[in-house]
Amino acid sequence: MQVKNMFMLIWIFLLILQKQENKFLLNFRLFIKKKIDELKKIEDELKKGEAEIINQKNVISEEEFDKKLSELRKKANEYQKERNNSTKSISEKRIKATKELLSLIQPILTQFANDNSISIIIQKKAIVIGKSESDITNQILKILNTKHKKINLN
Repeated sequence: MQVKNMFMLIWIFLLILQKQENKFLLNFRLFIKKKIDELKKIEDELKKGEAEIINQKNVISEEEFDKKLSELRKKANEYQKERNNSTKSISEKRIKATKELLSLIQPILTQFANDNSISIIIQKKAIVIGKSESDITNQILKILNTKHKKINLN
């Protein structure tokens, strides 16, 4: 049986991530930047605190030095926990964004296939070779960006 109007779809989430103009990931990128900036600020404070303690080592008593060192270690542990929580949060939001994107793109693909008499749409990773004019990625992305401005990550 010959398949009429077979098109391939170069559609991998990473490809969408790489497209700078894609409006979907703007809030995700902002979320990541905010987390990185927060962690960098804490890290800088820890480094500054460490330098201050080292400079005061010969000036303050050993008991005072141990107390400050203990406080710094406690802050470092808190920083590590925050960093781990941020990494987990970013990962969870990325997974949620991927799922939401998939749920938004499915009806678009269905409608596009119906409107253009396409029998089958295949992901690029399943294609060994194909004609580049069969690639409908940009058309799908334009529709996606028109219909949906962003993915809610909260």
